[in-house]
Amino acid sequence: MKKRRYVPDLISDMAECDANYFRLHCLFPNMRDANGLEFGVQGTTEDGSLVTMAISERCPYTTMLSVRVEGESGTPWIKWPHLEVRIYHDLCTAEVISFERHRNLKYRYSIDNPEMYQPDEKSQINRFLGELLTFCIRQGYSLNNTCSWLP
Repeated sequence: MKKRRYVPDLISDMAECDANYFRLHCLFPNMRDANGLEFGVQGTTEDGSLVTMAISERCPYTTMLSVRVEGESGTPWIKWPHLEVRIYHDLCTAEVISFERHRNLKYRYSIDNPEMYQPDEKSQINRFLGELLTFCIRQGYSLNNTCSWLP
């Protein structure tokens, strides 16, 4: 029996990227003026994490944003990924363009590819960004005690 080829769900993928744009604006509303943002997140354990968002490039219609998460206690067994996100302001969408050192991800991969990517690798990475941003919105807190931040 021949396996069916993976077909990307572009509507769902674009909806995730559009939602990520609005999640980013919820977390980083002054993105067009500020160069970076740093805040903490508290998970289900006592250990928290530090989230750093830094603008690496700013153009009239796009912004390049670097997202880093680091554990407060420096636990070596937890490796948070480094994400590079391109934000398209004219389209109100944001997509991951780099995950760790992996760049130029395709929307579809064959099962037997040399990088061992999943067929829907790009969709999974954009969903991961959405889950991370949602977690930050819910569990984030300001590192500045004089400022109340996050809904």
